[in-house]
Amino acid sequence: MSTNLGVDEEKNVQQDEVKVLDVNPADLTEEKLEIYDVAAAFLAEVAKRPNAAELLAPWTPEEERAVKWKIDLIVMPLIWLANLMSGTDKVLLGTAVTFGLRTDLKLVGQQYSWANSAIYFTCIAFVFPQSWIFQKFPIGRTIGFNVFCYGITTFGTSAVKNFAGLIVCRLFLGAFEGAGHSATGMVISMWWRKSEQGWRTGMMFSTLSSVVNGLLSFALQFYNPGPIARWRLLFVLMGCFSVMVGTANFFVIPANPAEAWWLTDRQKVIAIKRTASNQTGVMNHKIKWDQIKEALLDVKTWLINVSLNIPNGGLIGFNSLIVQSLGYSVKEVTLLAIPTGVISWVSSLAFARLATKTRQPTLCTIAAVLVCLTGTIMLKEIPRSNKGGSLAALFIMYCYWAPYIIFGSSILYANVSGTSKKVAVFGISYWGYCVGNLIGPQTFRTPEAPVYRSAVMSMLIFYCLSILFISCYAFVCWRDNKRKVKEEEIWMASRPDDGVAEEWKDLTDKQNPLFRYSW
Repeated sequence: MSTNLGVDEEKNVQQDEVKVLDVNPADLTEEKLEIYDVAAAFLAEVAKRPNAAELLAPWTPEEERAVKWKIDLIVMPLIWLANLMSGTDKVLLGTAVTFGLRTDLKLVGQQYSWANSAIYFTCIAFVFPQSWIFQKFPIGRTIGFNVFCYGITTFGTSAVKNFAGLIVCRLFLGAFEGAGHSATGMVISMWWRKSEQGWRTGMMFSTLSSVVNGLLSFALQFYNPGPIARWRLLFVLMGCFSVMVGTANFFVIPANPAEAWWLTDRQKVIAIKRTASNQTGVMNHKIKWDQIKEALLDVKTWLINVSLNIPNGGLIGFNSLIVQSLGYSVKEVTLLAIPTGVISWVSSLAFARLATKTRQPTLCTIAAVLVCLTGTIMLKEIPRSNKGGSLAALFIMYCYWAPYIIFGSSILYANVSGTSKKVAVFGISYWGYCVGNLIGPQTFRTPEAPVYRSAVMSMLIFYCLSILFISCYAFVCWRDNKRKVKEEEIWMASRPDDGVAEEWKDLTDKQNPLFRYSW
């Protein structure tokens, strides 16, 4: 296998260093401004300035390191915190049930399962409206607004009195969290090179929500319930954190590198041009229906990640109950939730790093799935009377985040170009995440506790299916790259001289003859 994370990118970077003016202002008409990338308009405006030669001159490695350090120091932590709040708000329910939520709200039968799943119904309903908003309006402000709103919704959850109130809050939470995956993908693809995206994706999609949740839950063990129950106070605290993070994102994250108030004009040029080799562009605010149609007809869109998320959805919602069924106390259950987030995050970073180093992302994804499969088989075969073995199996299963980060996020972000196509593909991918998380909790049947045979068998089946889907995806990318080599030869022979480089034309990955797929 091969991937364009290495040789092709290095070649394109060398080309960028000698290509000072990749947008000719004279050729950029108002009509083209609407259909091209925002980077084209910015570079054209810079090219008209008296100091254009200085601003557009090839940059030094020291200059690029300074720019990348700023981006890593400002953008990455804020997006990480936004996703952390989203993840923590989702998993709070699993801890709240150990603090008496099920009893206080008089939940019966499958009501707790539906409370876990309800969030994903509105995620599915709102993912495309939200994604459209991210495309049309400044992405930092829309991310900040959504994080702020699901903080307010988390506040509301602390006051519910029954199942109906809980469901309403979960539905609102899903509406505001519906496009977090798409927004993060847009941010990653506009700020970092493909070779830099792997471990940063793992960083920003951390699973430390269980660590935050576990530490808060453990601290609340020492709170003597008074006017407010422990589980209600848990929601109040997380609501406060989410509101603060949302406010910070609103004011600090820019719409794109050209509008970053914390970068100089020279640094803005470097931030934009250093990612030109991605061939994925920065942003275009016009909805292009031909790109959406291409996304729907592209087989790669449908091979992404439903199968990986069915085990994920059930595991998150029912981990606390499984651990509690092994005979651990409530205090021990909350502490044992902490390692799960660390295991998920460290495994995702390790496999993402391995994928970058070996340039074999799909093989690394399959290897990560096999680790999860091993843990699932262990959970199926080890009797629950063996507390240590069952707990070890659960911890191994929490490596589930590694294949999702490499395949469902990092490869996805690197392999889609064209803003409208990105919005569509990222949204469909998140649909897969939601569908998987809807189905997953329903495989945990209350009468089957504590073994949950149906759930364990569904995990085994879908992990095996995911290996098949990942292999098919790799084959399609290999085949399409072969075709693109011939397309580039034909294109080079009759290359149009329209004054704008291909990377700033907001072309899709299929339309751009210079694009190569990572697999």
